[in-house]
Amino acid sequence: MDEQDVNPLCSAHKFGGASVRDAEAIRRVGSLLESQLSAGEKAVVVVSAMGKTTNALETVWTASGALRRELWDQCVASHEDVASALNLPDKVVEDLRDRMEACWHEAHEAEEREATQAAYDAFVAAGELASTTLVEAWLRTTGLASTWWDVRDTLATTGPHRFARVDEASLREVGASLRDILYGAGGRHVVVTQGFIGRHSDGTTSTLGREGSDYSAALLAVAVEAREVTIWKDVPGMMNADPKRHADAVTVPKVDHAEALELSYYGASVIHPRTIKPLQNASKPLWVKSFLDPQGPSTCIDSFPGLVPDVPMFIWREDQSWLEISTADRSFLAEDHLTELFGLLDEAGIHIRLMQQSATHFGLLTDRDPARLSALKEAAKGTFEVEATHGWVLLTVRYGDEAVIDALTANCLVHVEQRAGATWRRVLASPETRT
Repeated sequence: MDEQDVNPLCSAHKFGGASVRDAEAIRRVGSLLESQLSAGEKAVVVVSAMGKTTNALETVWTASGALRRELWDQCVASHEDVASALNLPDKVVEDLRDRMEACWHEAHEAEEREATQAAYDAFVAAGELASTTLVEAWLRTTGLASTWWDVRDTLATTGPHRFARVDEASLREVGASLRDILYGAGGRHVVVTQGFIGRHSDGTTSTLGREGSDYSAALLAVAVEAREVTIWKDVPGMMNADPKRHADAVTVPKVDHAEALELSYYGASVIHPRTIKPLQNASKPLWVKSFLDPQGPSTCIDSFPGLVPDVPMFIWREDQSWLEISTADRSFLAEDHLTELFGLLDEAGIHIRLMQQSATHFGLLTDRDPARLSALKEAAKGTFEVEATHGWVLLTVRYGDEAVIDALTANCLVHVEQRAGATWRRVLASPETRT
């Protein structure tokens, strides 16, 4: 990478929903940025929706009639309450309402076209637009020079709604306007923008998949030529296991880009699967730090060739669906069938966690998502039969051994087991496993 592709006085920061869940949390974000940014530094700050807002907006999407509007108004009101708690000007509340209401109208226009997934994207995008409105306004009240930016003007997307794709090769080109805003102001300057969302070429709002804000931060870091990305979590960096399940979990201080890709593919929840590649290609480090303890343990993901974690890595994925897929005529499952099947899976936005094949069946594990499963079944009708069972648990152990995984799965029904090199994987039945 050329030296001009990195500005040493520019950084990117991403704050998840937990870090902006209420007025006090937003104040903490302001204090944290004040302590982290040096004099004259520029920063892109990517913010997720507040708390459980995305879940609430998904409920709006599934509701109808008067109930839908009631639930929507509750979402708007909850953000207005935060604006009031922060004592923000009336103009901020007006902007908040206008940006959320635009999403409401876009969603209903999509439904009139029977574009259900596009309606979903428009509804849930309101969460990011609202949270960034509040955060940027608060930063200004603290005296930090800041600008609100609609990320849809930078991240152009293609592909299915709810799981859109971004052309990573064009990031520097499409980031020109954002760079002008960021670097045009003198002194220290912050641009606050959204994660998770983008815009299709037809003008409709798109989303990059749940937890896609990490990916957004990586893309924008490349677009503005930032030196590094910091993702602020409520945990002390990347840990070798979920501390809620493993009391002896520890922070892994350094992780190679390639290893992080493997861990995210296997389901490590601390990093979105697509976050690593653009940073690896641009030779940018990714820091994972705790907003609760900024000076505490942290993880740096960068180029560390040959570095292997010195502790086993444990990854659990709950509430998984096992799909058993066969041809409708019960014929041999050949390569042409698989080509068509993978196309259908892509269109439905189904991410494969684990897969196996026999002569007549293709089995895969995926995060449970009734809407995407329904879309797959409808698209596959007449060509494939899809049977699903739910409630499975996927355990991945990396750099452990058989004794370790046996101890963790004692007395469990093992549905599928796979081993590849340093990685052991088992699909386990849970008490909730059902058809």
